[in-house]
Amino acid sequence: MNTPIEREDMKFIINSRTFDTSTSQTVAIASGVYRPDEYSEWSPAQSVRYEDVLFRTAKGSLFVHSHETAKYDTGKPVVKDEATEMTPEEAIGIIKDSGLRG
Repeated sequence: MNTPIEREDMKFIINSRTFDTSTSQTVAIASGVYRPDEYSEWSPAQSVRYEDVLFRTAKGSLFVHSHETAKYDTGKPVVKDEATEMTPEEAIGIIKDSGLRG
């Protein structure tokens, strides 16, 4: 049985416009876990769990909310949330390249 992932609603300001995950439609999702290499911003984390969600606003704008949690041997996990506005062409490209699924 599939259970929905509970997400915290978030608002982002991009180019002086507000993008709200609670009022936008989920279009596609990619999630997983990876081990960062020595050149990663997350080095020396043991693992990084990620979830990228493509959203469409009521007015048709597209944006991706990227949520990452880095886990280390010691200390608390570090969380990063970012959002990026997308053109339709960019959205199609990331769906093809990153495994986002609708």
